[in-house]
Amino acid sequence: MVYDRTGRYKREFAGVDSAADMDPNVIPTSSFTIDDSHVAIDAISEKGARCAVWFRGEEQFRGIVHELRGSGPRGKVTAGVRGDLRKLWHWHGRPVPTAEVTAQNVEYATYSGTSEENFKAALEANLVRLGVPWTVEPSRGLGKPATAQLRFHPLADKLLPALTEHNLMVVLAYDDAYRVHVDVRESKLILGTLTHESGISDSYTYERVEPTATRVIVGGRKEGVEREFAEVRDPALEADWGDVIESFQDARNSEEGSDLSVEGRETLAAAGITSGVSSVLAETNAFRFGKTYRVGDRVRVQVGPVDREQQIGVGITDSVEEGVLVTPRIGEVTESTNAVLAAQIARLAKTQRDAGRR
Repeated sequence: MVYDRTGRYKREFAGVDSAADMDPNVIPTSSFTIDDSHVAIDAISEKGARCAVWFRGEEQFRGIVHELRGSGPRGKVTAGVRGDLRKLWHWHGRPVPTAEVTAQNVEYATYSGTSEENFKAALEANLVRLGVPWTVEPSRGLGKPATAQLRFHPLADKLLPALTEHNLMVVLAYDDAYRVHVDVRESKLILGTLTHESGISDSYTYERVEPTATRVIVGGRKEGVEREFAEVRDPALEADWGDVIESFQDARNSEEGSDLSVEGRETLAAAGITSGVSSVLAETNAFRFGKTYRVGDRVRVQVGPVDREQQIGVGITDSVEEGVLVTPRIGEVTESTNAVLAAQIARLAKTQRDAGRR
């Protein structure tokens, strides 16, 4: 379904070559290819045109037509769509959202609550200054206690990792006026255990790597004996591996007197045991997208030394020749070194954004 930049309905169409990719708390994307004489060309060619992607009778996501590629004359046009979740990377969390940028009189905005409460409070505070038609639904206290500190960081950088860690997903819904309503939902654990015999394809990879740290010392402001320190430990990890591994995290640019354990927990989470399975799954009547599971729901996986819950992503293709193909997947299923490189660059960019704002 195609809308203009104000959300006014333009037209809808189906039966063309198209694809969509959806993963939890990741910007969903879609693409479709039509003839350059198609009746929808004018609508999708407008600056700021929006699309809603539907599948199996339900709207999956909406977003902007960010790219058009074509050939001619009498050729094809391929449109790329990026979901509105992208705005969480476009909008920043200011230290004082209610003040002008020249009147930011504190170093960080600090949010302390559950991961859902922090996400919604920070988003709502910055939506007011942005003046966009987004509404944040009341928090239900989902997730676990967490702390988030923002200093002109993209909201996604500082808020989404805790949601993902606590098996929560951001949900965007739309009313008739194209106003966006933001909520958070818990992922569902699918009954049963996924093994090679019960649904994992013939091709899969798995990995389990020992932790690189079980204790983190965080060094904050000041120098010498006056320097602020905090230590964060993971006793359960130490007991599991029978090992103690210390690490140091420099947080010299944090706000004086701030909770340094936030940095410690983030560092410890990144240094913890790495394990998981990457594979495409087989869709069956008992394991069907939109019926028995949604994007971000979890399934227990047992392959080799890996025994853990993993979230489900979905890829969908629809072609005139081959029809509809739904590909559930777990882990980072990549088909090229370019995809791996892109993921590595994204992680480096996030680190650089963090350092540049301190």
